[in-house]
Amino acid sequence: MMKKYLMFILLVIPLVLGACGSSMEESNSDDSTDTETTDKETTDKETAEKQDTHIQNETVTPEEQEQEEPKEEESELLDIQLNSETNKIELVHPDGTTEVLAENNPSEPVKSPNGEKAAYISPKGWEELSELYIVDLQDGSQEVLVSHDNENKPKNVIWEDDKHVLAIIGYPHGTVAVGGNIYRVNVETGEQEQITDYDGNTQITDLRLEDGVLHYSGIRYTDDIQNEHEDYSNEITLEKE
Repeated sequence: MMKKYLMFILLVIPLVLGACGSSMEESNSDDSTDTETTDKETTDKETAEKQDTHIQNETVTPEEQEQEEPKEEESELLDIQLNSETNKIELVHPDGTTEVLAENNPSEPVKSPNGEKAAYISPKGWEELSELYIVDLQDGSQEVLVSHDNENKPKNVIWEDDKHVLAIIGYPHGTVAVGGNIYRVNVETGEQEQITDYDGNTQITDLRLEDGVLHYSGIRYTDDIQNEHEDYSNEITLEKE
């Protein structure tokens, strides 16, 4: 009887151990599956987030990017004026203080289209040897753009664009040569290009620019001794350099 009982126990033990092993394998398999599923879900989520970020970056317009980027502060430009009481050219600083640039019968200063420069002539008068000045309204410096010699001096000036002025340049002496011819002058290089080519019988004194058309006027002498004259005007379309 005892032998039968021992044999029964020996038969049952392998069955129990096998069942336990199977249960552990299934548990480990389930844990592994759960871990793999969790890792996959995490990877998919990260990939989706990266794709969303990439799409968002692509949909940002250049205007929005420009708004997001910090802009450099623009420096405040100086102002310039002809003081009617003192007849002096004054540089006006942002705080309201002024600095005298010219006091010898100067012309009214004229600003470039972008407001960064100004031009004026000093002294501006009959038989005075004048010079054409360019003022930098960013730092207040000025320089002579067109000087005078024994044959020519600047007599009037307007701006053509931000880099060029149109100046009337003519004979500096006498009562006959009240004007001259028109020249385009590069304010950066000082290079001059003659626009009109009249002889001494035609004297241009005034000019204005409208939509690329240069209107100018003056006088034309009608006698041989340049004593009698009549009004003269004309216009030309300017060609860009």
